[in-house]
Amino acid sequence: MPKRLPVKKVKRIGKHRYILKKFSKSNIKTRKKMMLAAPSQFFSIFKDICTLITEGFMTIGKAKRFEKLVTDVTKAPVSTIKGLISQRGGAIGSILAAVLPLLTPLLSKIFKK
Repeated sequence: MPKRLPVKKVKRIGKHRYILKKFSKSNIKTRKKMMLAAPSQFFSIFKDICTLITEGFMTIGKAKRFEKLVTDVTKAPVSTIKGLISQRGGAIGSILAAVLPLLTPLLSKIFKK
């Protein structure tokens, strides 16, 4: 039997979807500036996305090579996630580009009920 979809996490990701889209489409310089100015809540949202991937609610498709990063972020505390993401070049953009189109079906599942 599959696990239940964590509604709070998906709603929190849905609130910040616009920022995540901007972040995934920006260039490296802009991403670095955004990461320096980002509050810890942004990194907790990225951790929620990685948790949804590891629990099997979303797939990362072409970004399979970043699977180790996803499991590392899931296990790490929020304070160290910023370092993990910044050390892997291009990982966050690839993961977000693969995951953002999948958010709409998840959000529609939640809000239909």
